[in-house]
Amino acid sequence: MLSTHATKYIALFFGLLIAGLLCGDMVVLVMSLAPLGLLLTGLLTEPPRKLDISAPEIDTSIWVGDTVEISRTVTVPEGFGVITLYQELPQHFTLVEGNNLQYFRKIWKATALTFSFKIRCSKRGHYVLPPLRWETRHALNLTQAYYGVVGQNLEMLVQPKILNLRRIRGVKGIAASPFPVIDMARIGVATTDFREIREYVYGDPVKNINWKATARQAAHGNTRPLVNEYEVEGKKSVWIFLDAASYLEVGTDIENSFEYCLEAANGVAYYFTDRGYRVGMYIYNDGDRLFYPDTGQRQFLRISRELLTLKTTGRYDELTRSIEKCRRYLLGYNPMCVIISRLDTRHNDDILRGVMKLRQLRGRRRRKLPVLVVSVAGYNIIPRLDTYDDNSALMLQMQTRPQVQQLRRTGASLLEWNPRQENFSTALLRQVKTR
Repeated sequence: MLSTHATKYIALFFGLLIAGLLCGDMVVLVMSLAPLGLLLTGLLTEPPRKLDISAPEIDTSIWVGDTVEISRTVTVPEGFGVITLYQELPQHFTLVEGNNLQYFRKIWKATALTFSFKIRCSKRGHYVLPPLRWETRHALNLTQAYYGVVGQNLEMLVQPKILNLRRIRGVKGIAASPFPVIDMARIGVATTDFREIREYVYGDPVKNINWKATARQAAHGNTRPLVNEYEVEGKKSVWIFLDAASYLEVGTDIENSFEYCLEAANGVAYYFTDRGYRVGMYIYNDGDRLFYPDTGQRQFLRISRELLTLKTTGRYDELTRSIEKCRRYLLGYNPMCVIISRLDTRHNDDILRGVMKLRQLRGRRRRKLPVLVVSVAGYNIIPRLDTYDDNSALMLQMQTRPQVQQLRRTGASLLEWNPRQENFSTALLRQVKTR
């Protein structure tokens, strides 16, 4: 089908032809042959109508902030004209190098075109890279353009950042640490150290039944078996309380306190599961999602997948109430508790009450639970325009000092993380050194 440019050539031809005939001017008649010849010559060629694509394998599981190179080889077997290639980018992806809209000139012979650029994702989530769009046009724009897509959808999983463990492993001379190292866990390999006699529960091995004690109890009318419970060996558990309230979304859609809280939770989970600790998590203010304490990479992947799609809600549930819901896990495992939230909100007193409640709990070993509070302050993330904004941020920081002092009086550790100044691995390393 002819384009509007082709109809203009035809109109110009007939216009000059009629003018030459009416005026009897041979020069004008000869000039009318120029657009006609150009039109006929151009119609002998056609733009490419078909494209083939090949692409190397791309790592579809990346971390926030990683740079990914998208490279494709487009083969054009025939045709003559201009080819436009366009790759649509999902939200939160930015170009780092190259361009996702490129133009190429196609000559007669078959041509292989290299279409490549580099992108970076600045927010966690599951994204889909759509197929490559193409458009071919006639070299003189005499025919209609051809459109199409080539390739398949490319799914990309962008995960929150994890800790740089090599930096933490290289620390020497740490005298004390807020992290559990030699404490015993409730679940693990049983030893010969007797702990207590308790009632039988589903799953207990039959060999642990104390038949003599069961018989004595049966004489008093209670026929439920009694079992011997022994101490177990293993490392202490870690329990994460992650806040998912809407007041954490201070900042932009990409950079806000909630995104950094997720990064901190993901980093803590990775740090301890990598060392063999048993990690559990409770997400409060978001429908009471609980992750039973477990070890290994499978537990980290389970938590990481949940953090990948987690969003804030307007629901508010007190931290003390959340602690009460996890009470039996806290008393059974005696874990180190990590609370990840903000202190510069109108609900900061709730965190203080929650820490005091955790410090009052006593498990079977009658020890106070160690508590670490990770605070991602909103005044460190909000963009500042002038010195007045700097003063406002300083005033907000000073406003939280009484709560900080009260938290430290309870015996809890406090990690105030400023993502603008340091990454989480550096902040965690600094916390270890100060203990």
